[in-house]
Amino acid sequence: MKINWKKAKQTQLDFYNLKISSKTNILGTILALLGSVLIILPLALILIQTIFIYGYHRSILFICLFFIWVGIMLFNGILNYLTIRFSKSLERNNPGLQALEEKHVFYYQCLNPIIAVISLILIIFFAYQIGGF
Repeated sequence: MKINWKKAKQTQLDFYNLKISSKTNILGTILALLGSVLIILPLALILIQTIFIYGYHRSILFICLFFIWVGIMLFNGILNYLTIRFSKSLERNNPGLQALEEKHVFYYQCLNPIIAVISLILIIFFAYQIGGF
């Protein structure tokens, strides 16, 4: 399954430029946020327990920070995927919206370099503040 980066970025921009009703936009975003939290929450709780148990090992802490970073990237991808999916189901008569492919947006948002750098900086900052380094 080959995903073209330019096509994925264009799909994301097409979604941003679509005319969607405010009700669909708000409801789709709220449902996607709840769905994303329900998907990521069990993994986050397991990671929190791992940090509580093995957090005093520096190598385990670095591995946990890496998994937190990957989790944030996955959360962002799932959130945008579900936003488009729910918007499609709420507004079925919009041909521009129905033409979008969610998987392209998912891969683009999971590998988005801007979100990756910002989240990595924030993770390192907060890990430093709580004494992880």
